[in-house]
Amino acid sequence: MGGAGMSAALGVPWGERFFVVCSDVHGSAKAWRRLEAYLGGASFLLHCGDLFYHGPRNPLPEGYDPKGLGELVRSAPVPVVLVRGNCDAPVDQLMSSPRVMVDRFAFWWDRLTGIAAHGDDFSSFRQEALAGGFRLALSGHTHVASVVREGDTVFVNPGSLSLPKGKDPASFGVVASSAVFIVNLDGEVIHSEPL
Repeated sequence: MGGAGMSAALGVPWGERFFVVCSDVHGSAKAWRRLEAYLGGASFLLHCGDLFYHGPRNPLPEGYDPKGLGELVRSAPVPVVLVRGNCDAPVDQLMSSPRVMVDRFAFWWDRLTGIAAHGDDFSSFRQEALAGGFRLALSGHTHVASVVREGDTVFVNPGSLSLPKGKDPASFGVVASSAVFIVNLDGEVIHSEPL
């Protein structure tokens, strides 16, 4: 299900704008392909780091295929923003080219200000988001999905697309004008928070 069908399934008003946020794919082309089913109608896709390398503490995810994943990222059906994660090496830039990986991504979208980072130094990121007055602070790293409001800032971790930790399954986030959703790869909302 994608596009307007996805919006309707999530209880988002028909035609409301949204973008998708994900993190910690760790080289799984299979997980990325499943995510692409939900990108129809999205303004863009924001990946919060650890796109390719699986890291010494993580097993290889199902569908591990960094070359295939690089091709999928380059041919994604929507614009893709890549935030660099602690497991992303300089060579990964070549795999995702022409996409550029950035350490921070600050943006204005549909009257919402946001900032994204990988989240491996979450304490500093948290302070930066609060001091900057951002409405959304998007990060990954922990592989645990969460949506937490602190004052006027909503902190969103979409979990991991391929190696989830904690009680939740593989997941991604949907940011709409009125709410944030964490969605599993079967399209079921597992967390939400109004904006």
